Amino acid sequence: MACWGLEIIETNANPNIIISGWQYQKNKSLGVMLVSFSAFLGSSLIGASFSIQRDKF
Repeated sequence: MACWGLEIIETNANPNIIISGWQYQKNKSLGVMLVSFSAFLGSSLIGASFSIQRDKF
């Protein structure tokens, strides 16, 4: 999911593609949301695995 978000951001940075202002902002926001959400899921997964290790199930 993070790669998809970064791909959207990278596409917007390409000077060969002409995108209107609101579409640029929409795509930039979507890319940032995807990267942020995947970072949140990843950190939650790491935190859960550490708590399970401490509890020694």
